[in-house]
Amino acid sequence: MTSDQFALYFLAVFIATLTPGPAIMLGITNAIRYGTRASFIGALGCVTGTGLMGLFSALGLGALIMTSGILFTIIHYVGAAYLIWLGIKFWRESRLPVLDDTPEKLSQKQMPNRLRLYGQGFIVSASNPKAIAFFTALFPLFIDHEAPLAAQFAVMDTTFVIMSFSSIMGYSLFAARSRRFLTGTGRKWFQRISGSIFVSFGIGLAASAR
Repeated sequence: MTSDQFALYFLAVFIATLTPGPAIMLGITNAIRYGTRASFIGALGCVTGTGLMGLFSALGLGALIMTSGILFTIIHYVGAAYLIWLGIKFWRESRLPVLDDTPEKLSQKQMPNRLRLYGQGFIVSASNPKAIAFFTALFPLFIDHEAPLAAQFAVMDTTFVIMSFSSIMGYSLFAARSRRFLTGTGRKWFQRISGSIFVSFGIGLAASAR
């Protein structure tokens, strides 16, 4: 990959990762509800899933999944169902008493398990077949066929993971700073809005054409 090709790839990735989607929304929600530490763990799960999608595409599995109607449909609807379930969960939790406004004061019972936060992020990214489609279409555009392919795929996948993580955390840090303005009823309405957005993401994914 030449420097010009990498610059174009970096620009494409910058735009793609800066555009809000389920992973960014999850980071914002975790930051508002539990603080930046929770959004950090969730972001790690998200980029793990994203990195695996890039790896699968580089190995040719992305093209296989895209051409296998049954497999694509299964992943498609599993991802949509999970987003809808997550949205309903956030909406239902808005009826619970509001947690302490200071993340550091949250009890262990109030703070979700780290593995759960990581798992949520991983599933949100890994169950989205659109990521595979994106990588399968994007990677070949910037490949130098006269250079070693493995190194180029590694650079592209790593760049996407770093940019994605930076974007999620950038939104999360901004959300965490706004956290103190969302207290009481405001916090409850934020969770309901977040839940509605996740449900809409899931419905949109389920309804989208192959």
